[in-house]
Amino acid sequence: MTDHQIQKPNLFISHASSDGEFANVLKAEIEKVFADGIKVFSSSSPGAIGASNDWLQTIENRLGVAQAVIAIVTPLSIERPWLWFEVGASWLRARSNQLSIYPLCASEINFSELPSPLDRLQALSMGKSTDLKLLFEGLIRQFGFGKISSFKASNIIKRLPKYASVKIADVDLNDRHLYSGKYAGYTDEELVEVLNTEFLGEEIHGFVNYPSLHTSRESSLYRGKLVHFRQIDKSLDLPPGTCRRLLIPAAEPFGLEPELLRDNIVRFQSTKWFRDKYMKDE
Repeated sequence: MTDHQIQKPNLFISHASSDGEFANVLKAEIEKVFADGIKVFSSSSPGAIGASNDWLQTIENRLGVAQAVIAIVTPLSIERPWLWFEVGASWLRARSNQLSIYPLCASEINFSELPSPLDRLQALSMGKSTDLKLLFEGLIRQFGFGKISSFKASNIIKRLPKYASVKIADVDLNDRHLYSGKYAGYTDEELVEVLNTEFLGEEIHGFVNYPSLHTSRESSLYRGKLVHFRQIDKSLDLPPGTCRRLLIPAAEPFGLEPELLRDNIVRFQSTKWFRDKYMKDE
C-alpha cells in the first residue's frame, strides 16, 4: 500500500530582523488555530534557515511555494528594502490569484501612508483585536480549515513588545533603506555637514547666544535634551538611520558626548572643554 502524505499549505511571514518577536508571537497563534496544519516560515524562527544553507535561496524557495504572505509593517520595516523585495516577489502571483498578501501593521503605522503596492490591499492592525480576528478569518477561508473558536486576540496583543523598546538588529541598522529624498546619494561626510548646519549648529548658536532660554533639562542638547534618532531623520528629511550612525561623532566637535545611549535615543552632556569655555559661571 502506498502512503499518501498530505501536503500542508505554506504561509510566509515577511518581517525585518528586528521585528522577529512580532513574527514569532503571530506564528505561535497561527500554529495553534490551524493545529500545525500549515507550514509557517519566519526567518527569525530557530532552525528556519540551516547553518550551511544559502539564506537568500531559502527565502526565495519559501516565497515560491507560499499560498499566503503576512507582511509585518513597522516603523522600521516600512523603510527596509527586504520587505519590499519579499512583497514584490509575491505581487505577480497575488495578481493571478495564486497567493494572498495580508499587510499587518504596528499601531504606529498610519494606513494612509502605506506605499504601493500595500496601499492597494486591506491593511490590518496587530494592535486591534477586531483586525486580528479578520486576519485569521481570512486565512481560515483561504485554506478551508482551522477553528476561529481557538483564536484569541489577547494571546497576540498581550505578548507584543512595545515598539519603543524593540532592539534594532545590526543588520537593520546597516541595511540600505528605501529613500528618494533630497539627500539621496549623499556620502556620510556630506550628511555630517547637513547635520552640522541644520541641527548641531543651530543648537550651539541658541545655547551660547541665548543662555537665559536654555536653563531646563529639555531646553538644549547641552542640558540633556532627549534626542530621538528617527525623529531627527524625519524632520530633516535625512535617509533613515543617518542620525543613529552619524550624530554622535558629528556632535563631538560641538562639545557634546553621550550621557545616555540606546538604540533609538540619546541624551548628550557637554564636554569639559565646552563647560570651561561657555559655562564658567554655572
